[in-house]
Amino acid sequence: MPFKTPSKTSEYIRSILPSESDESVQRILRYADENMIPVLLPETAAFLRQVVMMVAPKKALEIGTAIGYSGHIILGESNCHLYTIEADEKSLSIANEFFSASGYKDRVTTFLGDANEIVPLFSGEFDFIFLDGPKTRYVQYLPYLKRMLCEGGVLLCDNVLFNGMVSGEVELVKKKATIVNALDLFLREITADEELVSSVLPVGDGVSLSIKRKKA
Repeated sequence: MPFKTPSKTSEYIRSILPSESDESVQRILRYADENMIPVLLPETAAFLRQVVMMVAPKKALEIGTAIGYSGHIILGESNCHLYTIEADEKSLSIANEFFSASGYKDRVTTFLGDANEIVPLFSGEFDFIFLDGPKTRYVQYLPYLKRMLCEGGVLLCDNVLFNGMVSGEVELVKKKATIVNALDLFLREITADEELVSSVLPVGDGVSLSIKRKKA
């Protein structure tokens, strides 16, 4: 599908990235293209793949399953069990079909519902968390995600610069002010949090990468 290219740099990066070789992921991308469903930007998908390879998680949490594209990347680059939450029933149904067709059914546990209600109920620890859900909720999820993240675990969040509006590179659209203000608060909290070592990177629509410090 036609991806928005916010800059010449993004356009260049996308032009040199190799085409997707995994047939399971190719099917998802074709479906997204045919049905005009937004998925991870190409450079964000490449970054997610790298992070998962480096972390090599055994237990991963994803907020925002959509149709399973990012979930396939996480599962394809690790041997983890993925727990993933999606609020839209149709999207989750499609994702489940893709997970089954790809042979990942036994390695995925899906949850249908509002992550704001589901996340606080989770117990145990995760060594990798990918946050790509409702942007206004990021800051609300943070205390729970920190609790669930194991020492040395990684939290990766997408769309944190929100079309350049959070940084001020792009003029704020008034109707998006609530989202932008919430993301700004979220970024200020994670970068100031002494339990986390965080970076904000201009990859795709902006990502934040946080590692939970190990206790001395």
